[in-house]
Amino acid sequence: MHSWDDPGVDWKGIDAAASYIGDFCRRWARLGGQTKEKFGQIRFYARFSNMSLHGLIYPGYVYSQFPKWLWRTDISYITPVLEFLFGKLFHKWQTFIYRQAYKRAVKKWPHLRKEILSAADQDQLLKGI
Repeated sequence: MHSWDDPGVDWKGIDAAASYIGDFCRRWARLGGQTKEKFGQIRFYARFSNMSLHGLIYPGYVYSQFPKWLWRTDISYITPVLEFLFGKLFHKWQTFIYRQAYKRAVKKWPHLRKEILSAADQDQLLKGI
């Protein structure tokens, strides 16, 4: 853990790596969550979720961007069908992309390896990186 007055800490690199991980996951796996720097470590609180129409179109949004009728239809009908048809594959894809995001971030910022991996929310998915 670092404090703001620690000399030689690449704060811009840490921030860039956090943004990179979150953006990569949101773009390629529709995997939303909160990314931030805290105590010189990258925190990405990923929300692995059910496959829904809203999640596919608006990944990372907590509140509905749909009209109420479409939100209800999505929750009641579309999400269960999508989960039944593609749920297992979708969850495996999200896990793969989550791991790839961290792997690429470590490759892009090798000097920040400890800062990237030390506070990972799903560290069991990152074994071997």
